[in-house]
Amino acid sequence: MLNIAENVWLFLVDAVSFFLVCGIYLGFKSSTSLPIYSEEFVKNDVDYMVPYQQPTLSAGLMSLLSHVTPVIFILVLCTLRALQKEGFNTGLKSQVPPQRLRQLKMPPAVAGGFLYTGYFFFGACLMGLLNKGVAHMVGRLSPNFLDVCKPDYSEETSVYTRQMCTGTEEDIVKASLSFPSEYAAHLSYGFLFNAAIVSCIPQLRKVPMTRLLCLFILVVLPILGGLSRYAEGFNHLVDVIVGIVVGFACSAFIVVNPLRLFGTLESTNSCTNEETIQPEDSKQTSDVAFQQTIS
Repeated sequence: MLNIAENVWLFLVDAVSFFLVCGIYLGFKSSTSLPIYSEEFVKNDVDYMVPYQQPTLSAGLMSLLSHVTPVIFILVLCTLRALQKEGFNTGLKSQVPPQRLRQLKMPPAVAGGFLYTGYFFFGACLMGLLNKGVAHMVGRLSPNFLDVCKPDYSEETSVYTRQMCTGTEEDIVKASLSFPSEYAAHLSYGFLFNAAIVSCIPQLRKVPMTRLLCLFILVVLPILGGLSRYAEGFNHLVDVIVGIVVGFACSAFIVVNPLRLFGTLESTNSCTNEETIQPEDSKQTSDVAFQQTIS
């Protein structure tokens, strides 16, 4: 068993990794001076002539749906598990924080919320780095790029690049990073995380059709959100599909990880409070039965 000093040290190592990844991602996201592969386009290119319109899914709404709602779901789940430990019958497995958090004297609900929320945002930042890195290397222009770019056609040339644009630099940069769709990736990541939490609610296991409906809605909503970006000319269809795949894959990687974020994979009832016989218990049970048979 690790002592308190070793647990504090391990906790600090994880904290450094967390803030390093999140800091790099936020810096990467806010910077407009990072190099982008400049895709060329011709005058009045029909692939990029979709008129610009205000998005139905704004950046604030996207953040609310993909980042705030999972945190609320996590806090509710951790509170219910903590209540189970206090004797309330919530049907969930009681919250048992990792050893390092127990030795730091954190309450179970706080420790669970801290751990799960940290995993969620750590995975979101890793996915964001992957998404941004690919987008900058590919540099695919969005369907509404010409309306955003407002290129200077006074120069006599057969092809144009985004350096010849006269529009707002920030909007031009966003319109140059269409692949993969950032909105579709974040929505898919957050909603699949929500689906994993919903699958842990024991009351929904008693109504399987309602449970399937909830899971269906949580899976379909990010797909519809991504398709809205395609319909409004902010992304190509392939960009949206790849963004959804990236979001779902990263979310599954974080939820089904070696630490078993929402329970253990060895038990099919990992979220609920149903007991399973461990190998030691099974061996003791068989030994007792054998002794009774002999006597």
